[in-house]
Amino acid sequence: MNNQSVTIDILVRARRYLAGASVLAIMAGATVPAMAGAEQAAELGDIIVSAQRVDQKLQDVPAAVSAVTADTLQKMQISTAIDLNRIVPNVKFSSVTGGSAGLSPYVRGGGITDGGMALSESEVGIYLDNVYRARLSAALVDFLELERIEVVRGPQGVLYGRNSSAGAVNMITKAPSAEFSGTIEAGFGTWNERRLKGYVTGALSEDGKWSGSLNGMVRGRDGGRQYNVTLDEKVGDESFEGIQGDVAYAGDTVTGRLTVFYMHTDGDGQWAVPTTIVAGEIVPSTGSYRKVASPVESYTRVSQYGATLRLSADYDTGTFTSITGYSELSDDWRQDFSGGVAGSLIGLPSDDPVALFDRVSETDQWQFSQEFQAAGGLGERLDYVAGVYFFTEKATQDVLSTIFFSPSSTLFVATTDSVAGFGQLTYRVTDSLSLIAGGRYTLDQKKLKGSIGGAAFDLHERYDRFTPKLGVDYKVTPDVLLYASYAQGFKSGGYNGLAGNLVQISTPFLPQYTTAYEAGVKSDLLGGTLRLNLAGFYNKIRNRQQSLTVASGPDIGTFVVENYNATLKGVELEATWRAFDGFTLWGNVSLNDGKYTSCSTTVSAACSIIDNDPPAFPDWSYAVGFDYEVDVGPGSLRLGADFNARAAYFSTADNVAIGFVKQQEFLGGYVGYDYDRWTVQLSGKNLLQEKGWTTGFGFSVVQPQFAVDPRTVLATVRYKF
Repeated sequence: MNNQSVTIDILVRARRYLAGASVLAIMAGATVPAMAGAEQAAELGDIIVSAQRVDQKLQDVPAAVSAVTADTLQKMQISTAIDLNRIVPNVKFSSVTGGSAGLSPYVRGGGITDGGMALSESEVGIYLDNVYRARLSAALVDFLELERIEVVRGPQGVLYGRNSSAGAVNMITKAPSAEFSGTIEAGFGTWNERRLKGYVTGALSEDGKWSGSLNGMVRGRDGGRQYNVTLDEKVGDESFEGIQGDVAYAGDTVTGRLTVFYMHTDGDGQWAVPTTIVAGEIVPSTGSYRKVASPVESYTRVSQYGATLRLSADYDTGTFTSITGYSELSDDWRQDFSGGVAGSLIGLPSDDPVALFDRVSETDQWQFSQEFQAAGGLGERLDYVAGVYFFTEKATQDVLSTIFFSPSSTLFVATTDSVAGFGQLTYRVTDSLSLIAGGRYTLDQKKLKGSIGGAAFDLHERYDRFTPKLGVDYKVTPDVLLYASYAQGFKSGGYNGLAGNLVQISTPFLPQYTTAYEAGVKSDLLGGTLRLNLAGFYNKIRNRQQSLTVASGPDIGTFVVENYNATLKGVELEATWRAFDGFTLWGNVSLNDGKYTSCSTTVSAACSIIDNDPPAFPDWSYAVGFDYEVDVGPGSLRLGADFNARAAYFSTADNVAIGFVKQQEFLGGYVGYDYDRWTVQLSGKNLLQEKGWTTGFGFSVVQPQFAVDPRTVLATVRYKF
C-alpha cells in the first residue's frame, strides 16, 4: 500500500470514528454547535515541559515532544508506559519477553528487544524525575502520582544522561504543596482486580517553606489473562505494593526536594503461546492466544527502592541544579519460552506438552547518578545550559537455561561507569530568529566478569564520543514556530546478554551512532483552540546493534548481536481542537519508511538482514480521540474514547513469519461523573477485543508468540480532600 492510499484510508477511518464520537456526545446530552462555535471555545492553554532541561512552553520547544498531563492520565487510565501507544505518535511500547514487569520501548523504530537481561541498554532512555533508570525490568510503574509524562522523539545526545539515541520518556511526579490536599481512590476491574491508591500533601512548617507528600498503592488481580491447558488453571495473577514519600523546601533562592520510594511486584509471570502452521498460517497450537500449554510454573518477583535528591540555587544569571539518584533492584523470573510443545514433535511417545526453552533468571542491581547543571541567560540574547553527568551501575545476573532438556548456566557481573560533559547555547538573533548549538562528550567504561557453561571470562572495553547538535527556529508569529535541527546520538558498545557460549559473550558489539535531521512546525490557530504540530525526520544509523536468533547449527536457540547500517525516515502530525467548551478532539498520524542498508560488523556474521524492515516500525499508524464534559444534574458528566491502529510490521529484524504482526486496531474509552469532591468512572481498554500478538521468535519446533492483553475494564471511585 503506497503512502497516498494509506493517507486516504486513515482519513476515512478517522471520519467514521469522529462521526461516532459526535453521536456519543449527543447521546450524552450535548448539542453539537456549528463550526462558528469554535470561536466561543476556551484556548487549549499552555503545557510547561522540561524537555530541554529548563521549563518551557511545549509549543516553544524546537523538537518533537508530546506531553501527557495528569488530567489525561487520570481520565484515560494511562497506568503504565505501554498505554502511551494510545496517545503518542510513533511509539511502540510493550512488555519484554522475560518476566512480566519489564518494558520494551521503541520510538521512531529505535528500541530494544531483550530488556529482561542485565546487559541490555535501550535506545530509548526512561527517566523518573530526570533520573535515568537503567533497568527496564522495573519501568512499568502505576502507583506514582504523576504531574505529566514527556515523550521526546529523536536522539537526545546533548542534554539527556544515557543512551537516548532514539528518544526519551521522562515521568514527572507531583511535587509536594504547602496547601493541604489529597485524594483516595478505590477500584475494581477485570480478573477481580482490586486497587486502593492514596495521596496526601501539605505544609510541614508554619511559614510553608517546608512541605511533604505521601502516596502509595496496593493492587492485586486473579488469574484470567490466559488459561493453562496443561496445568488446568488460570494464569496472570499479580500483586503489587508501592509507596513514595517526598519532602520539599522552597526558599527565596534555594529549593530542594528529597524523594524516597519502594515497590514490589509478585505474580505468576509471563506465558508464551505455542504455535503451529495450519493451511500455511501460523496459529496457536492451543487454539487460542488466550490459552497456553507450558508445564512449567512461571513467576515474576521484582523489588526496587531508591531515593532522588534535587537541589537548586539561583544566582545572578541563572540557576544551579544538582540531581542525585540512587536505587537498588531485585528482579527474579522464570519462563518457558517454548510455550509448551507437543512431545510427539520431538519423537516422544506422548503429545503431552513439554518445556523446551525453560529459563530462570535472578538479578540484583544498583545504580548511582549525579548531575550538576547550570542554566540561565547572558544578556538579553543568549541562553545557556551546561553541566556534567556521572553514572555508575553494577548488576549481577544468574541465568539457568534448559534448552531441549540440556541445562546451561551463565553468571554475569557487569559494571558500567559513564562520565559526560554537556552544553547548549541558544542565541536570539532577533525576537523571531534563534540559533542553537550544543554538544556532549561521553566516556563509558564497561567491565564484565563471570562464567558461561563453566568457562570463565573477564572482559573490559572503553567507548567515547562527542555528539553535537545544531538548530534554528523561527517564530513566524507568536503562535507559529518553524524549526530545523541536526543532531547525533550515541550508544556505546558492549556485550551480548543473550549469548549461549564463550565466543558469543567474549565478542563485543560495536558502538552505535545516529545522525538525525529533523524539521517541523508548531502552531496554535483559531484563537488558540486548534493546535497543529508537524515533524519530519531522517535518521542514518551506523553500527546498529541488532539481536538475531540462531535458528540452526550447533548454536541453535542462542542469540547473536550483529552491527548493521540503517536508514529510518518519517512524518508525524499531532492535532488537538477544542471545538467548543467541554468538547475536544485530538489525533495523530505517523508515516514511516526504513531499511537495513548494509552490514558493518567486524566479526564473522551472515549479514542476513540487509534490505529488511527494522522491527516495530510500521509504515503507518494513527490515533484519534475525543473528550467531552457537560453539566448534568448537580455535577458534570465526562466521557471520551480513543481509537488507534497501526499497519502490519515485523517485531524482529530477521523479518521471519513468526515475528510478523498483523495490522491491529484498539479502542479504549471512559465515562465518569464528577460531583462535589467525588468522581466515579468506568474505563476500558481493547474494547474491540483485538486478538493477536506483540512479538514472536523461533527455532526448530520452538515457535512462541506473545499475546496482546484482552479487553479489560476498571471501575474507580475517587475522593478529593
